[in-house]
This record gives sequence, structure tokens and C-alpha cells, in this order.
Amino acid sequence: MKKKIIIVSVSIICLAIGSFIYLQMDDSKQVSETYLQTLIYQDANHDLVPVSLNVHNQMELETDIRNKIDLMQSSQLQAYGLYPVIDSQLEVQSVELQDHMLTVSFNDCLYSNQDALNIIEALTYVLTDYDDVNQLKIQIDGKDVTYLPNSTVPLNHLTHDLGLNNFEEASTFLHQSVPVMVYQEKTIADYLYYVPTTLRISESDSLEEQVQTILSHINSKIHLLNASLDNQVLTLELDSNLLLDNERIDKTLEELIILSLTSLDNVKDVDILINGESVRNQETSQIHYNYIKI
Repeated sequence: MKKKIIIVSVSIICLAIGSFIYLQMDDSKQVSETYLQTLIYQDANHDLVPVSLNVHNQMELETDIRNKIDLMQSSQLQAYGLYPVIDSQLEVQSVELQDHMLTVSFNDCLYSNQDALNIIEALTYVLTDYDDVNQLKIQIDGKDVTYLPNSTVPLNHLTHDLGLNNFEEASTFLHQSVPVMVYQEKTIADYLYYVPTTLRISESDSLEEQVQTILSHINSKIHLLNASLDNQVLTLELDSNLLLDNERIDKTLEELIILSLTSLDNVKDVDILINGESVRNQETSQIHYNYIKI
């Protein structure tokens, strides 16, 4: 049976031995009482999986970054289908934040990794997930590096918009399109995760065309009747074929829709209407996924 809750006793790098870790899709009360940080692992197919890890203390920036890198080098979650993206020999040499540009220097182990795009995406997603960081520049041995082998993504101007699990790597295309992370449910080692894929949508497409493209990737049965954006709230009118017996839509489908559409520019929340009535099951702030509690 597929499970959405995991309980396991592990010791991860600097975390206390014997900590109890479990992955759960939603527990808003407990999540709100802790500091969440996002880490990236990969499955056996090299798909990147964002995991929300809760800690009880916020740390100084450089210490926090070093701890995150240490955690993403850990192999302790292999039993749950999660593997480290980052080589255990990779070391953080220095961290500097100036004018919202975060510069992190690594040792030359960064050159030896074969899956360069996965590493760049994982590092960028995690290291730009700070309020004060708008851009990331990666250095090796304190020197600027334009590209890694097997990658065309420039390392001197990385932003959160790069996303995860990109279909398209060519840097010219990145600047001609709107990046969106579209989430789907995936079974990994008998556990269910929400896994994003970053799509590039033409900037010339209308809002309705962009929304329909995203919804089609989530579930081909979703039929969009109308889409409008007002005060950063995207309102969808969907066909009634999605309704369940309780006149609501499936909770997992709702979460995938919300997570995906809020990655669009200027969209902070989403309302879903069917037959003129809202069919949302929960507030957007209550959606928590791939959550690990220590």
C-alpha cells in the first residue's frame, strides 16, 4: 500500500542521533510552529524532489548554507527512495551576500559531477530560497566560472526561476519564456511525493492559454472554461466533470493545481469555481507537502 506518512529513526550529519523523522503531506499546526527549510534530493531516475525539513532554530546565513549542503550530501534517506544530489566531497569554501547577490565558492569537486544540470538546479533552488537573496553566483576555488561541463546554464546569474527538473536547458530559451513549476504526484519507493517539472511557456501566450497548458500537464481531464487575474488572485472556472460526490474536487488534485499555478508571475492565490461555486477544500497556506519532521 502506498503511504503518505513515513516514520524512521535516522542520524543526519549534524542532527541529533535518534531523531524521529516522518514525511507527511499536511500538518499545518505543527508546521507553523517550526522553521521550514527546503532541501533537494533525487530519486533513482534522477528526478529532483523538494523536501521540507523542519528545524527549531534559525541560523546565521553561512552556517545555515553549510548545514543545508551537508544535509543534501546525506544518504540516510535511501530507504525512502531519496538519494543525495551533491557529492560527499563537495565543500563550501566561502559565502558572501552583497546587494542581494549571494556568492558561494566551492572546491573543484564541482567539476567532477556528471549530472551538472541537476546539481545547478538543486543548489540554485535551495540557496536562493532566502528573502535577502535575489541572485546566486557560483565560484570554484574563489574564481568565477562561466559554465560547468555538460551544462549551458551560466553560473554567474542564477535565480529561483531556474526551477527544478527542466525540460529545456538552453539559456536563450530561458529568457524568451515564462518558467512555471508544474507538480505531479509520483510514487517513489512506495511513498507518494509531489514532484515538479519546470516548463517554459511562451510570453506571448494569453493568461488563459498559459493556465490551460499548465492544467493539461497536471491532468488531461481538466477542462478550463475561463481564467481571470485580479489582485494577484487567479480565478479558474472548470468543467463539472471534476466534482466528487461531496461537490468538491479531489484534495490532491487541488493541491497540485494550486502549487503549479502559484508559480506564475503575479499569482499569489487561486480560487477554483465549478458551476459558479468555489470548490476549494483548504486555504493555500495550509498546503504542505513532502514534509519531514525531526
